[in-house]
Amino acid sequence: MKRIITLSVLALITSSCGQATKKQTETVSEIIIEQNDEKNETVVEKNSDGKIYLRSAEDFLKQLMNGGKLQLFFSDNWTFIYHEDNRCDGSTDGEKRNLSPFEINEIIKLKVKNNGDGWDCDKKEPTEFYLNFNLKEQVKKWDRFEIPNYENQGKDGIIHVVGGGESDYIVLHYNEYNLIVKMEYRSEDPG
Repeated sequence: MKRIITLSVLALITSSCGQATKKQTETVSEIIIEQNDEKNETVVEKNSDGKIYLRSAEDFLKQLMNGGKLQLFFSDNWTFIYHEDNRCDGSTDGEKRNLSPFEINEIIKLKVKNNGDGWDCDKKEPTEFYLNFNLKEQVKKWDRFEIPNYENQGKDGIIHVVGGGESDYIVLHYNEYNLIVKMEYRSEDPG
């Protein structure tokens, strides 16, 4: 007889002197343990099978849908990547590194470049500008929140979350501690 036990691990990270600071971060991770009573052995699932990452992504998705705080899911130093593909304007891309976990709940200002090379309009000159990205505002346009059942979902610590049809989605990259180290927001013109 097999039983599956889920344990939550709560870690509090404080400053080097041991005192709590204003920017202390709590991290929550799930450990899935499969216990086989017949053999009296316990196996901790490896991250590479996607189970731990998938559980964290499901919790992230619930918080996102409910407008909750998301910092518990992010590492202390993570990267945001933005990509938008528009039939008229072309591709708009930008990246911002070294973000704190709390910045996911705020407006992220990043420099982006648009190539002006849309497939349905005349080519334009490339431009650079600053984009104010707010994840919670962005997902208000989504008509669904779903973690699709892709064949490799969770492998290598990567989880896809889709909404707004299949055209708007998030790619979450996890580290070995089950925290997001990179988040991509991608918007593909379905035209």
